[in-house]
Amino acid sequence: MPNRRPKVDIKVCSSDQIQSFVAVPLPVELGRQNKDDNGWMALQNLGDRHRIAVAPRSETNLSREALRICTEHGNIIVANMQGRSIYRIGDETFPPNQSVTVTHPVQIHLLDHVSIEISPSTEDRSSIVGDIEQTIGTSAIPSVGLGAGKLRDLLQQDAGEGAGQVAVGMVRRALEVMRMSVGSDQFFQAAARNTAAMIELDRAVVLVMDPGGNLSVRAAIEMSSDSSEGLDTANRDPNFDTYPDADSSEVVEPFASMQTSDMDHSYSNQLVDTVLKTRKKAIYEPANMIHTIGSSLMTLDRAVAAPMLDDAGEVLGVLYGDRKFTGAPSEKPISELEATLLEVMAGAVASGLVRQREESVRAAMAQFFSPEVTERLSANENLLVGRDAEVTVMFCDIRSFSRITERVGPEKTIEWINDVLSELSKCVVATDGVLVDYVGDELMAMWGAPGDQPDHAVRACMSALEMIGKTEMLRQRWNEITPDGFGFGIGINTGVARVGNTGSTLKFKYGPLGNTVNLASRIQGMTKKFGVQVLVAQSTRDAVNAAPKSDSQTDPLSFRRLADVQPLGVNEVVSVHQLDGGKSDWVQRCRGYDEALAAYNRQDLGNAVQLAGSMIHQYPEDGPMVRLLGRIIDAMTSDTDFDPVIRFQSK
Repeated sequence: MPNRRPKVDIKVCSSDQIQSFVAVPLPVELGRQNKDDNGWMALQNLGDRHRIAVAPRSETNLSREALRICTEHGNIIVANMQGRSIYRIGDETFPPNQSVTVTHPVQIHLLDHVSIEISPSTEDRSSIVGDIEQTIGTSAIPSVGLGAGKLRDLLQQDAGEGAGQVAVGMVRRALEVMRMSVGSDQFFQAAARNTAAMIELDRAVVLVMDPGGNLSVRAAIEMSSDSSEGLDTANRDPNFDTYPDADSSEVVEPFASMQTSDMDHSYSNQLVDTVLKTRKKAIYEPANMIHTIGSSLMTLDRAVAAPMLDDAGEVLGVLYGDRKFTGAPSEKPISELEATLLEVMAGAVASGLVRQREESVRAAMAQFFSPEVTERLSANENLLVGRDAEVTVMFCDIRSFSRITERVGPEKTIEWINDVLSELSKCVVATDGVLVDYVGDELMAMWGAPGDQPDHAVRACMSALEMIGKTEMLRQRWNEITPDGFGFGIGINTGVARVGNTGSTLKFKYGPLGNTVNLASRIQGMTKKFGVQVLVAQSTRDAVNAAPKSDSQTDPLSFRRLADVQPLGVNEVVSVHQLDGGKSDWVQRCRGYDEALAAYNRQDLGNAVQLAGSMIHQYPEDGPMVRLLGRIIDAMTSDTDFDPVIRFQSK
C-alpha cells in the first residue's frame, strides 16, 4: 500500500459553536480570525498551508497564529507558536514555543471557551468501508458517484455479487453522510445529494428545525436530466409552495391546484405538515396530470418526506424529495421501499444532529465542570434541575488589578488577566468544582453540586491553597508588567443554596443563589481588612471537620479563628477563620492569637494587649495579630460600650 501524507481530524469548540473538519491536509495553522480570512470556523487553502480561524476577530486575547500542525519524519506535530501564551492539554500546561507529537486524540484549550481536539485522520485508520474493500477488493465495488448505489440497479440485478456491489454502494452513501462534519453545509448537501441519487429523485431538500420551532432549508439539490449531476441550491432563500392537502401518514391525495414557481426550493407545506404531525414518512401521489383549472403545461410531482427524529421521538427536521410526474406509461409511483430508504437517510442525518447537540451541550458543560463532573452529567442530566443543596461557595479576587490596569493598558491587561484566571480555574477543575462565573478580576466557584460531594468544603479549601501556591509563579511570569507584584483574596462559605441554571434561556450558567453566596462574597471582601489571603466562615470549618477523609487530602487543613463579624446587609454574626497557608510556625501563631483574642472577648484588655504585643514582637509581619492589637487599644481608649463583634459598614 503506498505511503500517504498524514492528515488530521480537527474539532473546534468555540463559545457555543462546534465545527468538525475531517482529513485536513498538513500543514495547518489555527488562530484568531484576521482581515484576510473568509469568516471563521472555515477551512481555507492558502497554497503552502491550510488555515482555520477558530475564534472571531473580536477575541483579541487569542493570537492570529496560535497553533501550527505539521509533520516531521511521518509524525504529526502540534506547536505552540506564541512566545508568551500558555495553553492547556488536559491538566498539563502547553508552554510557549513548545511542541507535542499527536498519536491519539488530544484536546488543547486555547481559552476557557475555545478548545481544539486534534487526532490522526480517520482516513488513515481502518473504517467499515475500508474493511469491506479489503475483503472483496476495491475493483469490485463501484465508486460512490452519483451513478452508483441506486435502488433501481439493486432491484434489476440478479441475486449474487452484482446485487451485493450495489447494496454496498448504497451503504457507502449513508456512511459518506455520517462521516461529514456534522452541522456543516457539506453535511446537509451530502445528505440531499445522496438521497436524490440513491432513489432517483429529481430534487431533494433538507429542512432543519430551529430553536423557535420553525423549519428552514439547509440544503436543496436538483438533479439535471441530462447528466445526473446535482445542482446545489442550498444558499438561496426557500420558496414555500402549496401542495395537495394531506391527512394520511402514508399516501397523500391530490388537491385542485399547485404552484411550481421555484423548483429549486419549493416543497409541499402540507406534506411536510403531515410528517410533522404524525412523525412518520409520507408519500404524495397525484391522481391526475393536468390541473382542471390550470395550464396544460403544468405538472404535478410525486413527493415523499420523512422526519428526522431524536432519541425521544422529537422532530429535528424533515428530509424531502420529489420526482417529476409526466404521465408516461413507464413511470412508477414512489414505492414503500423507496420511502423507507429516504427514511433511513433521514435517520442518518438525525443521528448526526443529535451527536452535534450532545457535543454542544458537552462543550458548554466543559466551560463550567471538570471532565469527571461532565461525565456524570452526561449520564444523568436531571442533576442540572434546580434544587436546594448544601454547597461550598468561593470568591477569589485578584489584588492590585486596578493599579496594574491603569499602568499597562487594556491589551496587556486582558492577556495577563486571562492567564491568571486560567491558572486559578485549573485549581477549581482539579478538585471537581464548578466554575460559576468570572466578573472582572474575580472568579466564583462552587462545590457540592450538581453531583453530591460529601467533602465539598475540603475540596474548596484545597483549591484555595493551591491558588495561593501559584502566586509566586504567576508573579515571576508577569514581572515585566507587574514589578510590584499582585496577590489574591479568597472568601469561602458553606450552606444551603438554590442551585441550577442561574443564567437565562439564552445563556446557560450553572451556579448557586441565596444568602450562602452573598456571605461568601462578603467574607472575600474582609480578607483585606484582616490582611489574609484566605478567609472561611465557621460553617466551612465545621463542614471540613465533619467531612469524610478524602483520598486527595494529604495533610489536614488548619484554621485560626480571627473574629466574630457581622457583614453589611447580613443579620447574623459569623465567626471567620484564616486558612493555614503552610507557615512552619503556624501552631505557635494560632495559640498566641487564640489567647489574646480570648482575653479581648472577656474584656481583660490589659492582659490582651500584653499577649498581642508579645506575639507581634515575635511575628511583626502577622497582619491579623497587628489588627487585633489595634482593636484592643481602640477598646481601651473608647467611651462607647464594649462590643467584641466587628460590624462592617461597607463591603
